[in-house]
Amino acid sequence: MLSPQQVPLFEKPESIFDLINFRLSEFLGVSGSLVTRICENEFGITREEWQFVAMLADLNAMSPSDLADRTTVDRSQASKTLRALMNKGLVDRKSVPGDGRKAQVSLTSSGADLYAKLFPRVVQVHNEVLQDLDTSQRQALANGVVLMQARAVAVAQNHKPEGAAGRRQGGSRLRWNMTPRQG
Repeated sequence: MLSPQQVPLFEKPESIFDLINFRLSEFLGVSGSLVTRICENEFGITREEWQFVAMLADLNAMSPSDLADRTTVDRSQASKTLRALMNKGLVDRKSVPGDGRKAQVSLTSSGADLYAKLFPRVVQVHNEVLQDLDTSQRQALANGVVLMQARAVAVAQNHKPEGAAGRRQGGSRLRWNMTPRQG
């Protein structure tokens, strides 16, 4: 049995510890939870709210649907997150002139101030996590992440399951079967 601390065998996985998704999930569980605690404990916002504030700081005003598309947050959660940010006075929502159905969201001055205070803290975590990698290793990692992200999108498009498990109606518990369902 492999120890979780051993270098994973990505070329020929033999256990869960050799799977990229598991390793990244474990990494995010540790590193991401630190950022989440900073957001929640020191600034009173959620991880999703921070993600939206940071996106709007970098990308400026955009439609709520475009913002959801740029993140891993689904559209219904995006609406909830944006409402919370508006209630906290961090984001402003304005209708697009000539089309009352469309809107643009942007940071308020309070949102920009929050970003200016929180971003350096997140960068500090980022730098501490990467401190054991030299410049060439950091660049190789960055290049690998870009390639893996593009491939993950392609793989997801090629492996879309038919139908959904319906989480609110019992989801996978109702569909569980030892053998995969064939289409």
